[in-house]
Amino acid sequence: MFKKVILGISSLAMAAVVGLGMASEASAGPAAPLTSLSVLKVESQLGGVEYINPNSFSTTKDHGGSYLYVYTKEIGYGQFPFAKMNGFDVKSIGSQIIGGNPIVGWEYKWDASNHQEGTFEYQKTSINYPRDTWRTSLYIK
Repeated sequence: MFKKVILGISSLAMAAVVGLGMASEASAGPAAPLTSLSVLKVESQLGGVEYINPNSFSTTKDHGGSYLYVYTKEIGYGQFPFAKMNGFDVKSIGSQIIGGNPIVGWEYKWDASNHQEGTFEYQKTSINYPRDTWRTSLYIK
């Protein structure tokens, strides 16, 4: 009988410890929704680095050469990304966290080196409510 009581108490104590450990993990808030998506800058052999104004529809410099990189910035958490240049998929070749703890967003580097000029398009959907899909595009000269 005494053994059963001890086992019962130790089981309850273990459940309480495990439950407390889980409670701290479960108390974290939801991820921030995607609230901003933009082209930050364009980098190429011929045009160098050009920072893009938020309201710009195209670059001011002529880009091209042996490499062409497009940097995007997003604030919030997104999913299902796609980036295209002239309708063709481009590959993400790097990313950097914006913020620290908590993470505020990300900056991505896209390799569009197979293109000299054209329209870069980027799209991502917010990971949580309201699950908006954000899009941005830029004509690169």
